[in-house]
Amino acid sequence: MKAAGTYDAYLRRETRRVITPYIALACVTLAWAFLMLRTKFPALGAEQGKGGERGSFRTLLRHRHFVLAVVAQFFYVGAQVGTWSYFIQYVQDYAHQPEKFAGYLLSGTLVIFGIGRFASTWLMKFFQPNLLMGAFALVNVALSAAAVALPGWIGLWAVFLTSFFMSLMFPTIFALGLKDLGPDTKLGGSLIVMGIVGGAAITPLMGWIGARSMALAMLAPLGCYAVIAHFAYAGSKLRARSAAA
Repeated sequence: MKAAGTYDAYLRRETRRVITPYIALACVTLAWAFLMLRTKFPALGAEQGKGGERGSFRTLLRHRHFVLAVVAQFFYVGAQVGTWSYFIQYVQDYAHQPEKFAGYLLSGTLVIFGIGRFASTWLMKFFQPNLLMGAFALVNVALSAAAVALPGWIGLWAVFLTSFFMSLMFPTIFALGLKDLGPDTKLGGSLIVMGIVGGAAITPLMGWIGARSMALAMLAPLGCYAVIAHFAYAGSKLRARSAAA
């Protein structure tokens, strides 16, 4: 295309293709924001009275399980965004499949992510949420290790399956982190949600490693899932100081 002098026109055409979808997304977002603005939500318990207690950063930091929940959420979002961002590249590098086929597989990861969310909700009827999340995190450690050690079709399906086991992590970390925060719950929830900045930190790290080997880049989500497993089994437990705070 460069030799034929059509490459610049191709880039402009491809750029214009995303204009309509993004305009549509912006319109939906603005409409949703307007509906939220016009909706009256019930006041939280601590806000119903004028003299209700307000949360503070100082008291929040006394809750060890909350602090570790913020850390776990940071690494979870980093693992999720990083895995999905480089999934197509992994497929192309090691399964030697075209981008279109890799895109179909990426869509499949979203499907099994949804299936995993419903399946894990059902499983929580029989298992404690933190134990189930810990087991899922350890499975993803093993799957990520397979993606590193066995690049190819085995590694591809290992990365693919991580989406199923990551599905319960965000809401479970959120709920475990807010446990027994009392008047600090609202502020704590906001801070845990801010943990999504992990997606902007882990993804560039994976890109830097992936410039050398996309298989080795999967060490980053592996480490993230190890952090989540630690939070699930140890960090999410309430300590005496937290309970008294």
